Amino acid sequence: MVPHRHRAPILEFILKKFKILFLLLGLALLAWTVHKVGIGTLTSNILNLRWKLLILFLVYPFIFACNTWGWAYAFPTPLPKHVRFKDLYFVRIIGETFNNLIPWAASLGGEPIKAQLLKKNHEIPLSASYASLLIVHVTFWISLNLFVILGLLITSKSRPLTPVLWHSMLIFLVVLGGVVFVFTLLLFRGVFSKTHGLVKKIGWIKKLEDKTAHYLKLDGEIKDFFLKNPKRLLLSSFFNFLSWFLGSFEVYFFGKILGLPISFTDAWLLESLIQVLRIITFFVPASIGAQEGGILYIFSEFGFSNPLSITFAILRRIREIIWVALGLILWAIMDHPVPKQ
Repeated sequence: MVPHRHRAPILEFILKKFKILFLLLGLALLAWTVHKVGIGTLTSNILNLRWKLLILFLVYPFIFACNTWGWAYAFPTPLPKHVRFKDLYFVRIIGETFNNLIPWAASLGGEPIKAQLLKKNHEIPLSASYASLLIVHVTFWISLNLFVILGLLITSKSRPLTPVLWHSMLIFLVVLGGVVFVFTLLLFRGVFSKTHGLVKKIGWIKKLEDKTAHYLKLDGEIKDFFLKNPKRLLLSSFFNFLSWFLGSFEVYFFGKILGLPISFTDAWLLESLIQVLRIITFFVPASIGAQEGGILYIFSEFGFSNPLSITFAILRRIREIIWVALGLILWAIMDHPVPKQ
């Protein structure tokens, strides 16, 4: 029988290996998708855009700004005046970069980095930062559910989905709704102090014994937020919803510049489907390959050609790479080590 103290490292090792396997499978799928379309065709499509390529990357900074506002309103109390919006924006870029780069952390590897940067550079208590990161995930999922539902409603007659996509979206909405409800309930009921108490009794992690007050404070700040700050909760949800909405404009502009016959309502539905695809393929680091293959399939269901569809997917991937590079540059400038997971 494996001792308790050795179970966590073994489990972490297995998860890392699976993540690497999924990454390799994703890369193989990406290579196959590009090969199917033809590297020459893909390159030609991108090069023909010329100066229009610059236009394609102008929307995302505003999308990111809305997500940052959503995070700002998720803090238990308003941030101090010395923490400027720009500071939070840059910290979020760095954190999201590591969410994409750390392949074994389910797209959450950058969250501790955000909290550590806020504490070291701006003296924000870790409990407040971690509370905000948990709360903003709730508003993030709530707003996504609403965005997807509205996308389905406004296109139900003009662009009905195939049975496979329709059933997939319904399952996603039910599952995500259930996850949001259970996650919010656990946060409200003080899941961290209760889990800490259970772990303490079992004796798995001795070093947590002196952190009871920390977990009680974290639970208290989260509960107070839900009870006493409905306005901030709504504002956080609103700005996250606005980010999804602006994402539709990005899809619309990408489509128009590539010559796809796309309406704004089509773009809304496509953005909904792409975001659902990214979430259900979270186990693949950065959804590499899975996103491109999924976009190819989704766009084919809309009647769009494979070469233009994969060009769209590659352009989105290029945009992501640019933001990852920006995050690494910002992190290097701040010269902070990555916290251990």
